[in-house]
Formats: sequence, structure tokens, C-alpha cells
Amino acid sequence: MMKIHKLVFFFFLLFLPILLQAQIIEGGIFDKNTKESLPGATVYLDGTAVSTITDEKGNFRINIKNSTATLVISFIGYFTYKLENPSQYIGKKLRILLTEESINLQEIVIGKGPFSRNQMMKVFKEQFLGESKSGATCKIENEKDIVLYYDVSNNTLHASSRNPLRIENKYLDYYVNFDLEDFKVEYNYKSLEKFNQVRSYFSGTTFFKDLKKSKNAQKRRRGAFYGSAQHFAYTLANKAWEKEKIKLFVGGFQVNPDEYFQVKDTLGIKKVILIKEPLKKNTGFAMRENRISFNGVTSKDSSQWIKTNFNILYKNSKQSVIEFVDKIFLVDSNGNYTPIYGILYGGYIGTLKAGDMLPSDYFQNNKEIIKD
Repeated sequence: MMKIHKLVFFFFLLFLPILLQAQIIEGGIFDKNTKESLPGATVYLDGTAVSTITDEKGNFRINIKNSTATLVISFIGYFTYKLENPSQYIGKKLRILLTEESINLQEIVIGKGPFSRNQMMKVFKEQFLGESKSGATCKIENEKDIVLYYDVSNNTLHASSRNPLRIENKYLDYYVNFDLEDFKVEYNYKSLEKFNQVRSYFSGTTFFKDLKKSKNAQKRRRGAFYGSAQHFAYTLANKAWEKEKIKLFVGGFQVNPDEYFQVKDTLGIKKVILIKEPLKKNTGFAMRENRISFNGVTSKDSSQWIKTNFNILYKNSKQSVIEFVDKIFLVDSNGNYTPIYGILYGGYIGTLKAGDMLPSDYFQNNKEIIKD
């Protein structure tokens, strides 16, 4: 028996390098027009701390660690390149061509807008970094790269950036590179006042780097995770409501999540399906009789029911309002989900911005630290 065990162990050691290489992606980065190599380009997994830099010949090699995150290639003066589902390219030699930016973002601003740059920058920081303790301590090192303009035709504040934003987050002890793709704040008329905002939105890719990683930072990161969108999606996908101390409400009453959601396991990814819309009784003087439908079955009710949103409460303190735009979405083991804009948030989660963000692989990498 000992000989068999030794043979098995030897067999494992023999193939261990192959197993480790199975997560490696490699290739070269080049200028699309000149075909010249681009040394010093940054290659990273979106939302993580996994990155590398191309060598003097423009080549790179990166371990994606079984991640499903998008592979992002960034180089100053070129459009950012994204490679979705990078695991499908394992074992292949990639040749990636970057296109040089020819549009000067300053040309977007035509004439003088109704608000000063300082006024618009104040709103940008509030809606991009956030006003939490974490967001308030964030510092954007390259503010001059931010281009701001207000479109009076639809009362919308826009922002873009010539280069990825370099953000120092002292509260969570992260250094973040945020490649801003889109930012807008919509208003109900020409204004920058918060009470006139209709909605705000931003998107982009991120790369995280640890700073001091102090004990206080670990505690703060833990606090940032609990009650967040990631935490909610993880709880929902794993049916861990009681363990994660999150309660689900409809119309002011606590409800059983199983009545509204169905969860299926597909190759380690959770598939969540909204099977029942949240409804509440209409207390106004509306129709006395209304037909309502659940899963194709129509019934008659003597009082009118109207659609409402879900509410969640974490530890009886952090309350959020949730609306599902999409009825089907996928959730990974870290609580990341797609489609990312398939869920809209208000309340506590709605206040969380880029300054409160954690790496997309934070939960799995810190399971022991963030036990509640």
C-alpha cells in the first residue's frame, strides 16, 4: 500500500506544474497601426489586485486564478481593451492590438456651461466617491484629467477622464486605479442641487492595490462588505438570510424569500430567478376590483394590488430598497453578479459609491477575517 501511495504522490508532483500553468494567460500588446510592441502596458483582472506589466517586447504573462473577471489592458494614449471570459484563452498566445486615441476630450466642451468647474467637481466627487467616511477620505491624485460638462438640453452632468483615475482610499487602505467609462447625473431641470437629482450613474474598470493593510483597515473593509450589494447578492444566492442577518420585506411586512426567488446551481455559479413580483395593497380610492397574475395564473381580488419594491434590513440598522430590472441573473462565490445593472438600489446601498468599493474577490480571499 505504501508503494501505491508513493506512486500516486509522485504522479501528482509530476503533473502539478501543468495544473498550475492551466491558469496562465500570455500574449503580446501592440499598436494597431504601426504593429510596434507596447512595453509598460498594464494588464489586470477587473476589480481585483491581480496585475502585471508588459516587458520591453510588449509581452505579458498573468495568472487569472480561476477568476471569471474581465481581463483589462490599459496604456496611456490608447483606448482600453477588454477581454471577456479570459479563461477560454488559456494555453493560447494572444496578440492584442490597441487603438490610439485620436479624440481630444476637451473638444466635447462647447462654449461656457451654466456652472463652474468647481461646482461640477463638487457634485462629481459626491456622486462618484460618495459621502461616507470612506468616500470622504478618498483623494483623486489626477483631478486635472477629469473633463466635466453640463448638457442643458437634458439637464445632465457628464464626466470623462483622459487617463485612469488614481484614487488613494485612506479609510480602506486601498490604492485604486479607476478607468472611468461613463458618468452622468440627471436632474429634473437645470440645476446641480441634490434634491433635484433624478438618478446618477457611473461605470468603469478597477484595479486595487493594498496600502498599509492595518488592523483598522481590515475592520473597516469588513464593515464595508456587510450590508453592501455584494453581501446581499451572496446572501440571496446562497439562501443564507438568517446566517447573514438580512431580512426581506414587501410592503412593510417581512416575507419568506423562497416565495419570491428560485436559486439553481450551474457549474459553481448560482442562477437566481425572480418568480414572483412584490405587490402591496393599494390603500387609495382606486378600482374596487382588479385582476392580478402570478406565474401566469390570474385571479380576482376585491382590493387592488400595486407593484412595489423589496426592502432589506441588515442587522436591523442598514436599510436598502431594491428593484429587479432583470428577472434572471448569475451570482459567483464572491457575491458578484451579472447583469450588473439588472438590480437597482436605494437607501443604504444606494449611497455606496466608488469610495466604498472592495475588490471583486474580497469575500473569498478574506473569509476568516470577515466572519460576523
